[in-house]
Amino acid sequence: MISVVIADDEPLARDELSFLLEQCEDIEIVGEATQGTEALEKILALKPDVAFLDIQMPNLDGLTVARRLLEEDQDLMIVFATAYDKHAIQAFEVNAVDYLLKPFDEERVLKTVERIRQRVRNPKNDAQDETVNDSLIELLKKMAGESISMAVGQFQAPKISKLAVQGEESVILIDPKDILYVYRETRDVFIKTSGKVYSTKYTLQTLEEKLSSYPFFRPHRSYLVNLNYVQELVPWFNGAYTLILNDEKRSEVPVSRAYVKALKDVLDI
Repeated sequence: MISVVIADDEPLARDELSFLLEQCEDIEIVGEATQGTEALEKILALKPDVAFLDIQMPNLDGLTVARRLLEEDQDLMIVFATAYDKHAIQAFEVNAVDYLLKPFDEERVLKTVERIRQRVRNPKNDAQDETVNDSLIELLKKMAGESISMAVGQFQAPKISKLAVQGEESVILIDPKDILYVYRETRDVFIKTSGKVYSTKYTLQTLEEKLSSYPFFRPHRSYLVNLNYVQELVPWFNGAYTLILNDEKRSEVPVSRAYVKALKDVLDI
């Protein structure tokens, strides 16, 4: 088993990462921490194989925690979590295995886990991990503003005009503008329009990429919503919200607490 400690001051972010990691049979979460000092103490005491560190935490940030761990000669792998923070580049100064962008995505987390497994299988491989360089390049591009703007009305020109899904007897072509939202139940993904629900072979991450030039937003790890249909943002429970759409059924889409700030920024509220 690969032992893991998760350190993040956002409860929902910790819960989401824990949920995704627990899907891997060879991953065991042995501890969690809510701030930097606690993270340092727990990692030193528990000696996990991997530490998932949020970059911005109270008391000590993730970068400082990582550097102090290295000073203690801790033989562990480090994965940083960041929400496009400008200091994320420094993560690679402490030989991070990888970084994860918030909000967490299932496929991206699984890629990180596979990278960890490779390190476990080849612990004495001193060659530079090219995938880390690729990650750094990706992060630099995002920080330079090359990622798609998430402000409504500032999306790029559409790259696709129709989205193909398999119907009962034929392939159905859906106009992305007609999609209310996309959601995942266990490992199945569905596309909801005003008149029908379609099952699709695409993953939520793939659909997010295909629809990136349209005003879609990820309000929850299991949902992707078309902002053009959002009518109301209603407080729900413990910092979370519910989106009410303007279709006939007034469909509801959950907003996890970890996604609320980004959504309010997008909606300029």
